[in-house]
Amino acid sequence: MAQQQEPLWQFDTNKQTEVLNEVEYKRRFAHLDPTLEEIIKFIANGGPIDMPNFNGNVDIEMGNSSIPSVIEASRAIGIVLVDPINLVHMLMDVDKWSCVFSNIVSKATNLGLLLTGRDGNLNGALQVMSAQFHLPSPLVRPREVYFARYSRQLDFKTWLVADVSLESVYPNPLVQYKRRPSGCLIHGLQSGLSLVTWVENNVVCDGSIPEMFRQTFKSGVAFSAKRWMLTMERHYDRYAVLQKQQNQLLGQPLLDNNVRKGQKNLMKLAERTIKSYNTIFSSCNENQWMPLSIHGGEDIFVKTNMNLDAPGTPRGVVVMISTSVWLPIPQNDVFKFLRAGGNRWKWDLLSYGCMTRDALHIPSARDPANSVSLVIVEPPNGRTNKSEMFYLQESFTDSTGMYIIFAPVDASAVQYIMEGKDSDSVDMLASGFAVLPCTSEGSILTMAFQLMDEEISTPEYLPPHSVSTANRLVSETVSLIKASLMFNSAF
Repeated sequence: MAQQQEPLWQFDTNKQTEVLNEVEYKRRFAHLDPTLEEIIKFIANGGPIDMPNFNGNVDIEMGNSSIPSVIEASRAIGIVLVDPINLVHMLMDVDKWSCVFSNIVSKATNLGLLLTGRDGNLNGALQVMSAQFHLPSPLVRPREVYFARYSRQLDFKTWLVADVSLESVYPNPLVQYKRRPSGCLIHGLQSGLSLVTWVENNVVCDGSIPEMFRQTFKSGVAFSAKRWMLTMERHYDRYAVLQKQQNQLLGQPLLDNNVRKGQKNLMKLAERTIKSYNTIFSSCNENQWMPLSIHGGEDIFVKTNMNLDAPGTPRGVVVMISTSVWLPIPQNDVFKFLRAGGNRWKWDLLSYGCMTRDALHIPSARDPANSVSLVIVEPPNGRTNKSEMFYLQESFTDSTGMYIIFAPVDASAVQYIMEGKDSDSVDMLASGFAVLPCTSEGSILTMAFQLMDEEISTPEYLPPHSVSTANRLVSETVSLIKASLMFNSAF
């Protein structure tokens, strides 16, 4: 599938990506499908790994037959700034994989290793995994899937990592997501680069999608191959930028050396900020989103988390607050407005009435939309009771969503980081925005905040003062953003 062209794959001008021709797919591959039990038994009993008649497709009944299933299948091709071996190791390591794709993978578990591979490497490795895939919103439930992941070296420069659903082995009456043969073909290029072809091939039964998000899912962009591809490109672009900065440190004067070390530390801290933000949307049965128990707060959701010893995070109870709203403004316009440090005073309650600006800007990937910045908040003239405040911010896109993620950092911590000292000891809590496409004229804005709670909160109970604070923070921020964007669009 990864190597085929038309008519199996057709370019969709509206989606700006290649999509699968389902009729052609069934004509070519449907008659080749053995059951998954036969495949695993065949391999476990010493059968040859080379199975040209196996494409991994398993006939699985969807959990709710009253809701029609939808095919979501697409392909994306890109160049990743890392060699194939490192890519394969990342994809086969569940912790590294979920970390690289933390904007998509809420949680992931390696349930078992069936085959270890040949000659001490990952050629022929087969493992069973579970994962949840999410969109950044408390309104959309994550997709849960059990699947096998198999890696194989095809020739000296080429590797394959492929997935297929395992619901026939791990029965689940509520299955709503079936992963047909998916994965990536990785071909090594000169200078340690990789040409990657990513295939997403899924059958979905999403009957509980909120009306606001139906166009996003209907368009196929929510979990497209392009989203996975750009996320992986961005991750390794970042490492290339960090390595370039490291190389530039050699032989430079001490002043330049410290400046570059400081920028490198800022990028490392910004990466931790992104992971902190993405954990807000990680699903957990013991820690579910709850609607705010206040009139008018039904669309604002909260949950709490107790941190006792997690490094880099303040100790105590953290309250997470999130909501999603539709805006009659195009996605890119919302993104540009929110990422600009000079606009922060227009929507941030803590910066309102102050002067805000970008004090530092560092490109973090090949796409100019991806950058790390340091936003400074300066108190108005004559206000001696307020000191300067800083926000470490990263802006990026994964082709589906556009993200602006930030964390407050005090002046002493900024000085400590810019002196080239270790940023791992700096405590931070991330908040931010995700802007999803809806229509050409509109977008969906999800905002998520993390606050330290001075009250006594539990997963089941949020004190009235905390409820009021959450409602005011979200409601007033939404109003300020809408007012500013509507004013700008009028001119």
